[in-house]
Amino acid sequence: MKKMIIKSVLSALLTLSCAFACHAQDVKAYVRINADKIGGTSTNREIYDEMSQALTEFINSRRWTDATFTEEERIECNFVLILEKTAGENYSGKLQVQASRPVYNSGYTTTLFNFQDNNLSFNYTQYQKLEFDENVYENNLLSTVAFYMNIILGLHFDSFSRYGGSRYFEKAELIVSLAQSSDDIGWKAFDSDKNRYALVSNYQDERLKKLRDIMYEYHRFGLDEMVNSVEKGRTNIYNNLPYLKEMNRAVPYSIALQLFMEAKLNELLDMFKPATSKEKKDLYEIFQSILPTQNNKYQELLN
Repeated sequence: MKKMIIKSVLSALLTLSCAFACHAQDVKAYVRINADKIGGTSTNREIYDEMSQALTEFINSRRWTDATFTEEERIECNFVLILEKTAGENYSGKLQVQASRPVYNSGYTTTLFNFQDNNLSFNYTQYQKLEFDENVYENNLLSTVAFYMNIILGLHFDSFSRYGGSRYFEKAELIVSLAQSSDDIGWKAFDSDKNRYALVSNYQDERLKKLRDIMYEYHRFGLDEMVNSVEKGRTNIYNNLPYLKEMNRAVPYSIALQLFMEAKLNELLDMFKPATSKEKKDLYEIFQSILPTQNNKYQELLN
């Protein structure tokens, strides 16, 4: 009898454990709605609060990967939906997306992705059920969110293993492909060199493949190595940066290159404060080639 009770308890614990594993979350997302440009009544504010909660739950409750994450390893990302116009259930505005990655054995996090999508229009009904099928294009808002989630996952897994994010870039590319039949802005080729189409095309471009190598080298043998040797980690990063300049010559004005440099600029400036004059000059030339309009941020390298 005692053995049967123990067996029953163990079985129950195993069931609970499996249930937890099946529903374990891989993402920790925060969604905020900024409707300052619209204003409105308390009823409007209630809709925005509900929209924020619904989108947060949609992202956090969905299994985006097959990987196993501990609570501390969950991928942190932020979405800020900046509403600028509304007409009934139709909304338009901008979407700011940001994601970070923890650095091995430290309390430091590094920015992986920080991008503002300036053209987002969508329909939203309060309390609607948010359902998404990655093989069908039906809802512009959910497809856009899923697109950026897969871009984030692609960068995240690339930063831990070489080309580890390929399947997620392919998923983002599929979302773009499915959206081609719609009239929604942001999905078409040549509409903009900084839209969703351009972004995923960059990450899939063979001429920019070295950028994905750099994502891996920068994080695994650069930042993650610094816990053991700051100098070794910094040297590994420095040796990879010239490839950015080469890729910029091959694909001028690449949005992927610009986003990488913008995400890492302040970090690199802090990292190379004790660098030699030659190293600082080399870094300045790399920054200047990719981010010429932000010269004021890295001019200090020449001082």
